Amino acid sequence: MRISTSWAQQLSVNAMLNQQAKVSNTQMQLSTGLKSLTPADDPIAAKKVLDFQQHIDKTTQYQENVDVAKSRNELESSVLMNSRDGLLRARDLAVQALNEGVLKQQDKTAIAEEIKKIQSHMLALANTQDANGEYIFSGALSKTPPFDQSYVFQGSQTQRELQIGPERRIADGDLGYTVFENIPTASAAPPATRNIFDTLGDFVKALEGTVTPYHGTINEALADIDHTLEKVGDAEARVGARLRALDDQANQNESYLVSMQTTLSEVKDLDYAEAISRFELDRAVLQASQQSFSKVQNLSLFNYL
Repeated sequence: MRISTSWAQQLSVNAMLNQQAKVSNTQMQLSTGLKSLTPADDPIAAKKVLDFQQHIDKTTQYQENVDVAKSRNELESSVLMNSRDGLLRARDLAVQALNEGVLKQQDKTAIAEEIKKIQSHMLALANTQDANGEYIFSGALSKTPPFDQSYVFQGSQTQRELQIGPERRIADGDLGYTVFENIPTASAAPPATRNIFDTLGDFVKALEGTVTPYHGTINEALADIDHTLEKVGDAEARVGARLRALDDQANQNESYLVSMQTTLSEVKDLDYAEAISRFELDRAVLQASQQSFSKVQNLSLFNYL
């Protein structure tokens, strides 16, 4: 079998082009840090990369939800602590107010003014907003203040939950209705519920003499305050449990992210030591091919005649 000179030269050119393509491909891998430059290079690896990235994206979103839920629950914990302090002060004032025999009217007026301030402070606490301007005690209606100036509950009866894991959701706070509104009271017949703001309002009216009987109203206010303190304590316990659960889930998510990112790196990222060695070898082969072709191309029988 005879091979023409032009065909032999073309074979050499094709071999050099293929070798140059290998060098260029390795150079691109080194510049991008990726094993596969296109899905066609390794379809199976490309599919794995997509699957791993989807899991990482979902878990990253879970972590963001954990941060949001943790921030809101921590804010609620602070609000509940301040609410408890205010209620304890109101309780002390109620006990003091029951000693009517030693109180002058100016003393009652002073107590009434302090109770008004506590009432206003409690309303502000109940209408607390987070950094995004959402009301933490309004449930699903987070853009609506839970209580208006008439102390009517405007929030949702549905507690808002966030997805913090593949099969785990958690509340990002308590409802204002549960903490401040649905307070058992003996002031109505039959016994019903009311909010702490109306309780404090009746306390003020009794001190001002516009509501009677005096001692009966104060005693009812004292009982309502105690019930509210129990509600606040229950909410604090729930917040503490949620914060512990959020910490546990955050650790699980973080461990999963590290595992997924490590596996993704093994599938996607380039082994630089191996790639550099391959690049140097392919480049040496290319240079040798180019030099050989240059010499062979100049060969002719006329050189030996």
